[in-house]
Amino acid sequence: LRQEGLLSSIPEIKGWVSPRLNIRFELREDGLEIYSLDGQKFLTSLELSQRLEQERLKAEQASLQLEQERFKAEQASLQLEQERLKAERLAEYIRSLGIDPDTL
Repeated sequence: LRQEGLLSSIPEIKGWVSPRLNIRFELREDGLEIYSLDGQKFLTSLELSQRLEQERLKAEQASLQLEQERFKAEQASLQLEQERLKAERLAEYIRSLGIDPDTL
């Protein structure tokens, strides 16, 4: 802690709030935790890395799902085109028999 241009030690870090940054320090058995003014805990680099990895995996999964949906839509479109061609060929065959398919 800087006081009057000199550094001094903080007697008790547990629950100490930085007057300049307005962040609170809590000393736990497993390490130091830092909290913002509104009580939100700052993430450790490991926690942040894990969150980023989770978000990356979620985005990748969403991308794969979108790709699957595109593939299904393409398959449905191809199937529809095949059915249209089949109906067209059938109509041509019926016309070749001298029947107007529109009257059926």
